[in-house]
This record gives sequence, C-alpha cells and structure tokens, in this order.
Amino acid sequence: MVQRQQNLNLRNGLRVFGGAATAASARSDSPYSSFTQVYDFLVGDPAYRDLRRAFDRSVRRFGLTFRSVADIGCGTGRLIADLARRPVEVIGVDSSEAMLAVARRRMTGPVLLLRQDIRRLSLPGPVDLITCHNQTVNYLTVIDDLARAFRAIARNLRRGGTFLFDFIARMAVVRTAGLETVRETIRLPDHTVGFDGIVDPVRGLSVVRIRVASARGSGGATQETHRQRWFPVSTILRLLGASGFRVLDMRPVGPVNPGAWLYVVARRL
Repeated sequence: MVQRQQNLNLRNGLRVFGGAATAASARSDSPYSSFTQVYDFLVGDPAYRDLRRAFDRSVRRFGLTFRSVADIGCGTGRLIADLARRPVEVIGVDSSEAMLAVARRRMTGPVLLLRQDIRRLSLPGPVDLITCHNQTVNYLTVIDDLARAFRAIARNLRRGGTFLFDFIARMAVVRTAGLETVRETIRLPDHTVGFDGIVDPVRGLSVVRIRVASARGSGGATQETHRQRWFPVSTILRLLGASGFRVLDMRPVGPVNPGAWLYVVARRL
C-alpha cells in the first residue's frame, strides 16, 4: 500500500514549497528547477484531469461563485490559464521561478503571477476563492509550517470565501514497519528521469531524489531532493478549524488509492 501511495505522489501531482537539494554525481538544483522541463508530461497533465473534475464538482455542488481566485502552488499554470478565460481576477502563486516562467508563457489573458512562500502568503487583497492543488500541503513537513500556511490562506480569503485543496492522508493502519525504497527510471524523447526514494510509512515521511539528464548526452544532469509528509485527516481538520475554516466536504480525488488522495472544500468563517 505504501509503495503504491508513493508512486501516486510521484506520478500524479508532486508539488513543493520547500526541501533541500543534495549533491551526488549530478549537479544539484533547488526543487522544480530541472524537473520543470518534464513536469507537465510526467505529473502535471495526468493529475490535472482528476483535479479539474474535483474542482468542477465542488463548484457545482456548493454553488460557488467568485470574482477573484488565487491558485497557490500554481506550477506551470494549467488551472489559472483555464480560469483566466472567465471574467474573474486570477492570481497564480508559486515559490519556483522556473515553474512561474513556464506559467508566464502559457498565459493568454491578464493574470498576476507572484513568487511567494505559502507560509507567508500575501496577496494584493483578499480573494473569493483560493485553490491549492497537486498535494502542495504535503511538502510542509513540519506541523507548525502547515498551521502557518492555513492561517496565511485564511487571512487572504474574504469572509465566506472558499478554500479548495487536495492532500495525501496518512493511513491509520500501516502494513509494514520498515523503510521502503522506490526506484523508477523513465525515458522520454529528450530526457531520462530517475526517481530514487525512501519511504517511512510509520512516520509518514518520504525523501525522493529526482535526477534529470538529457537523453542526447548534452547539458549534463541535475538532481533535486523532494521531502513530503502525510498528515492524518484528524490533523488537517484540527488545523483548519483553528485557522477559522469550516470543512464542507472531503472525498477522494479519483479512483486510484481513494482512501489516501483527498479533496477538501473549506469555508472561511
């Protein structure tokens, strides 16, 4: 179960606001610098289908209307590019300049792009809707940082505004007590991407090294290290409540591993 969950994270929506880069045989960069080159094909596009369905389902079910929206951890900008086609104010926020550069090229309408840390989110003014997709919150591995992020999001939402996000939950029952390794190599036309991870299912922690090399042997290789933590559902609910949110809905994002990958609709009181 744990290895399948980790593969879900690798292939269905890695997002990061922290983590440290490590040096090995490859040049070391901060997260989402070199991986940006292959992110959409390996992660962003496959995850977007399920996440967009979850977003649209939530908007319909709760009759959400909004004139302004901010997507936190916007990555390469798939969602905000779609939302910019509506008559609404759209803001995209990410901590990776490389990801924002891709998002900037994708935009065809007026979208404000900001480079910020989710824990210190500061929008020009409160918005009606905030989204945070692709398991961004799982990369806040310290509970105090997660609490700070939820409080910052609440401050940047209008009262009665809605917060939509997804996360990987820590499972209540763990079938193995030992460390597990996850290794995978994916060969693309222009790049070879290697994943090498260690998973601690008991503590709900993982460290994944991602190595990106040119398939043509030019430009060398880079390596990034991504750290992730899975919090229990009870922790997510407690921190949201303490930040002034009322949870309206929590359900699986898609059919794969439905007990772990969850989508949340929370309203600021």
